[in-house]
Amino acid sequence: MGPLHGTTGFYKSPSSKGLLTATLLSSFALNFPFQQYRHYFWYNPQLIVEKQQLWRIFSSKVAYLDLKDMCCCSILVYYFRIFERRYGSRKFVSYLLSTAIISTALELSVMYLLQHLQIKLQPLPSGPLCMLYPLFVPYYCEVPRVVFGHIFGIPMTGKSFHYILGLQIASTSKESILVAICGLLSGLLWKANFFKVQSFRIPTFIAKLFGCTIQKLFESNPPKDLQKPIGATREIQRQEHMEQMEQQLLWQTFQQQPQQNGWFNLNRDQNNGPGIFGNGLNDDLFDNEPDEGQELFGVRHRRHNQDDNPVEVSEDQVQHLLDMGFNEDRVRNALQISNNDISTATSVLLQES
Repeated sequence: MGPLHGTTGFYKSPSSKGLLTATLLSSFALNFPFQQYRHYFWYNPQLIVEKQQLWRIFSSKVAYLDLKDMCCCSILVYYFRIFERRYGSRKFVSYLLSTAIISTALELSVMYLLQHLQIKLQPLPSGPLCMLYPLFVPYYCEVPRVVFGHIFGIPMTGKSFHYILGLQIASTSKESILVAICGLLSGLLWKANFFKVQSFRIPTFIAKLFGCTIQKLFESNPPKDLQKPIGATREIQRQEHMEQMEQQLLWQTFQQQPQQNGWFNLNRDQNNGPGIFGNGLNDDLFDNEPDEGQELFGVRHRRHNQDDNPVEVSEDQVQHLLDMGFNEDRVRNALQISNNDISTATSVLLQES
């Protein structure tokens, strides 16, 4: 295995880059040169419910009026770009829009309920928090949790910092907690496919229009040293690195053991270890090929027959990868190579990109 590469910049995540750029510019503008217009962007329940200023529902999502929220949310948007790489831009934007609509609907429902109960709320935090909080649901469910230490008995992972940022944003006031709860609920409803919300996609013609205009503007070049698929997160990269070390140790152990069963050759070049440890397999690795079903380095051997029937690809997985923007012929070929394993197929497609 070669060196692990970092997930540099906004490569393959133009929508995240556009969202971060737009919110930073608008937030700086309203907090410094154009402070006199800040009142148009307040998320004020009284003005929305009592005076029917419904346009504030949209204007309040444009910028962060609190600089602390702006800094914390910008870090989270930058980190959550991993989901755009995983889902593809079209599905990622569809997720943001659908969860933002659900979250905003929940917020409005609570506003009207509290108004009916004659409980007054202060202005809610402004900014696209309705898009940010729902991302914590796939973050919790899909990103691996790797413990690297303990503080006062509490396990610390690479995800802890981002949870702390989310809690910091939500702990400002009871109104902030309300927005956070609505956002998390919208993410859970999307995951539960409430009213088949997962089937929502940005229309194709809109996706193509934005792909030819805005996406070109925010597109980032691939890192020069990108040579192979990489883990989407630091936790995955760390896990890959640990697996590499364990397998190298296993190989060294086998090198030190006496010859067994007549097939393991101790005289082969140690620089050419099997698979990921060296330059590939040499012809002298086996004196006798292991039988089918025999384990080699913990991997069960299987004879490959050239006449094996080709794998029939799953149309659902084909459509999933097409939504991520890959070519159909390459998608089908990758799924056949990977035996319909969508994670492996995605890695193959990214490597070919």
